[in-house]
Amino acid sequence: MEIKPFYIEDIAILAKRVSEIWRFDDSPEFTRIFCEYLVRCNYYSTQFSFKIVDEEGLQAIAFGCMPEEKNDAEAWLQEQLKSVSPEVGKYIVRSTNYAKRIEAELLTLMESQPHAAKLSFFFSRKPGYGALVLEHLVERFKHQGVKWLYLWTDSWCNWQYYPHHDFEQISKGLLPEFSSDDEKYYYYLFRKHIG
Repeated sequence: MEIKPFYIEDIAILAKRVSEIWRFDDSPEFTRIFCEYLVRCNYYSTQFSFKIVDEEGLQAIAFGCMPEEKNDAEAWLQEQLKSVSPEVGKYIVRSTNYAKRIEAELLTLMESQPHAAKLSFFFSRKPGYGALVLEHLVERFKHQGVKWLYLWTDSWCNWQYYPHHDFEQISKGLLPEFSSDDEKYYYYLFRKHIG
């Protein structure tokens, strides 16, 4: 097992791993594009992006960024939308718009907190690997003077992980566009003091 920088060339591998876990009832085309978009919109640079690889391949990642960092995920998404049916495209846009909305809410909260950074993507397939790669990212942030780490997640993810690892829940909201009478779908905003 080794912690290494995550490079843009690794995105396709991670998107495939993510799509194995986040199976949607929609088309495979939707799953492929949406999962890769989620990876791309949360990857900013190798400075704050790490992976754990072992003999079985990619097992865990942690991406982070400073609030002012940008990436080219939107341009990538627009290219992908040109090759899908209108129905799939509409569902992709609806799904990505919710992510953009929650991201904007988180960034607004971060503006009031000096020395803040964002845990933008966190994924682990093996117990213990997630904690290792996250700690590696946190140490990198501390060396940059970061004192607060923020993140958002939702009901599809293991959001319970964060309170058990000293993250404070600072907001919770209903996502009506994905909720039903039988099942409510929520998003969560967390932060943690790291320095």
